[in-house]
Amino acid sequence: MTMLKRFEVTNFKQFKSLAWDFSKVRNYDFSMDCLIDSSHGKFVKTALVYGRNSSGKSNLGFALFDIVQHLVDKIKKPDAYIYYANADHPTEPVRFKYTFLLDGKEVVYSYSKTSSLDLLGESLFIDNEEVFLWDEIKKVHRFDRLSSFGFKNLNFVYKDSKLSFLRYLANNSPLSQDSPIRKLMNFVGSMLWFRRVDTGNSFMGLLSVSDHLDSFIISHGLTEKFEKFLNEHDVKEQIKVAKSPDGREGLYFAHKQSLPFFAAASSGTLALTVLFYWREALEMNKPSFIYMDKFDAFYHYEVAEKIFNLAKSLDIQCILTTHNTNLLKHANTRADCCFLLRNEIIKPFSDLTEREIREGNNLEKLFLSHEFEC
Repeated sequence: MTMLKRFEVTNFKQFKSLAWDFSKVRNYDFSMDCLIDSSHGKFVKTALVYGRNSSGKSNLGFALFDIVQHLVDKIKKPDAYIYYANADHPTEPVRFKYTFLLDGKEVVYSYSKTSSLDLLGESLFIDNEEVFLWDEIKKVHRFDRLSSFGFKNLNFVYKDSKLSFLRYLANNSPLSQDSPIRKLMNFVGSMLWFRRVDTGNSFMGLLSVSDHLDSFIISHGLTEKFEKFLNEHDVKEQIKVAKSPDGREGLYFAHKQSLPFFAAASSGTLALTVLFYWREALEMNKPSFIYMDKFDAFYHYEVAEKIFNLAKSLDIQCILTTHNTNLLKHANTRADCCFLLRNEIIKPFSDLTEREIREGNNLEKLFLSHEFEC
């Protein structure tokens, strides 16, 4: 089992300092499908993140996915990283620390940057043993332990601060299937962040190239399946493939006068289309970790619950940000898997109250009555 155990970030955007621990799990005996049960204990698998507008739910996702920007060649979102360091401390380094559990090994990867592209230092520890560490501020460069981890005869010259040594190590060394570094790179290369907003679809990670939604559906012969999916979610339309005046195949609503799907579809229907795309794409490209930002912004509450249950059915960690309190049912979730982000602090509901949470408690009512406060 591979998972993210803990994440820490300092001086990134609005976060002066924030830590998120996925291992703080209570002994509730309900909604166990929200957890990962491993030999190292239980961990949060499917999480709901709540917070007021501008609390940082989107920026938290960007912080988590900063690691994708410099370690792997996957789809990136550079506009999310233009304003990088905390505006009150713009000259101070931005620091990230990830603690992974990778098939029984605890791997801790830390790094600091001056911008999204410029590294100041990195370190890697496997089961508390240092693999390497370099820090330009402290003028420390420790690579002498690499041979004890099987990395011998490495001939490298540091060229510039934009080069990640971990990436260099992974790309220039023969790595066995059970190598923690190989597993780390595979995990990061399969992380996925996405959302649907009014300005269009947006995602990071997992794929090396992007694809038009209609091209994906048509080329994979999914038109009938897509129509059935929409019908099941109360969009009672027939869908067909037709050619536009310029000869390009696209999706259309099948009426007496055919309507171009993406020009005529409502925001909710487009949001469902994104969900369908990722549901099918995930079958072809297995993700390691998903962050769905504003996942239900355009969904009816019943549809949102279906999507949340779909997320729970995945055997990977899935984080969903939302304002939808209807999801706070113990049939859906549990207090240690629901998080409140406020004042640069993220904590599970279970840590924000003195009350003993029981299966019969109404989490939605407690949340709306401000029982859970950072």
